[in-house]
Amino acid sequence: MTGGYASAKAGDHARDDETEVRPIVGRVDDPATRELLNHYAGLFDSEDQFLESELAEQILRTEATNRMDRAVREGAVNELEAMMGLSESSVEATGYDMLLSRVKPAAQQILIKGEKGSGKTVMALDIARQLYTDMDGELKVATNIRGPNNHDAVSYRDSMSGMLEWVRETPGEKLLIGDEWSSEMNTHAVPGGDVRQTVSQFINALRKGEGGSTRLLVIGHQHDTDIAKILRVQSDLVVQKAGKADEGLADRAYLYDSWQDYQTGDEALTLRGLSDVIESSPWGADTNYFATFDLDLDSPREQIQKGKLVEDWQQYQDDAEGGDDAEPDRIVCRGTKSGGDDCQQLTRHESGFCAHHRPQWDGDTDPRRADS
Repeated sequence: MTGGYASAKAGDHARDDETEVRPIVGRVDDPATRELLNHYAGLFDSEDQFLESELAEQILRTEATNRMDRAVREGAVNELEAMMGLSESSVEATGYDMLLSRVKPAAQQILIKGEKGSGKTVMALDIARQLYTDMDGELKVATNIRGPNNHDAVSYRDSMSGMLEWVRETPGEKLLIGDEWSSEMNTHAVPGGDVRQTVSQFINALRKGEGGSTRLLVIGHQHDTDIAKILRVQSDLVVQKAGKADEGLADRAYLYDSWQDYQTGDEALTLRGLSDVIESSPWGADTNYFATFDLDLDSPREQIQKGKLVEDWQQYQDDAEGGDDAEPDRIVCRGTKSGGDDCQQLTRHESGFCAHHRPQWDGDTDPRRADS
């Protein structure tokens, strides 16, 4: 379609007085308008309450008018038809509905990857927010990201056992968002170790849930080899964040319908106009947090049975002891990773080493336990 013809056709749509222009379709493209909406939405008790206000209506109508003007000037017929209700849906305008349609099916596994600072965490939380709304609030969310757990539907869990307990005990439809999983999984995935089997059992158990399915949304890294294999190859959807905000790409992402499609460059669609979730929002992340994830199951073969965590899983821990003595406090593992960095995992074991670094223990007394 030539530019002149497209512009003329777009103009014909705009001049049709019998066609009702929708106030907004999909996502708002203009960054300043997105920032304004996010700011005011944070001042209301809920997003729905804000969207029903006169203020929101005025902002959205102004954006709709500006957007239609741009579509007419650029001859963007598909976008204009979506705005005016002439197409079957609004997906031509933004593609965000197509993203949600890929996330929503039962037991989906989604991987969001990209550079540090490209907005992966923000996008994951925005997907949760949109999915929660799309499912009329009939969705429970768990994550090891601090901040969104201020929302009634969100729980904070930062360990394998905690996440599996949540899946086991939470009925209905669920979404679990995992950050920094790959870092910990790759750190401990040494040749001859049991971590790969542990992770496999963990991931597969997560996707089964009491009274409903669990969708997994995993935040990964830019380099493929930095992402644990099971998190890559089992992905039903791969979302590649385009780049950093200072490169003008933070509002863009590319979707692939499988890891194989990602590897071959078979892109399903490009998303544009993605917005931030401000920290003051119930869905916003704590900007001062550093996500942690504890691979705390020592005997997964006994602790995960028939696809879920057993009730008495603690008795199979390496440091499980009888008696009525109080459980010791969890302390940071004093082990060293293969790259030389400190482990940072938490453990209750007398050695002060987590299960995966316990071979480094020479039998000495952890000085942090000496006075306890």
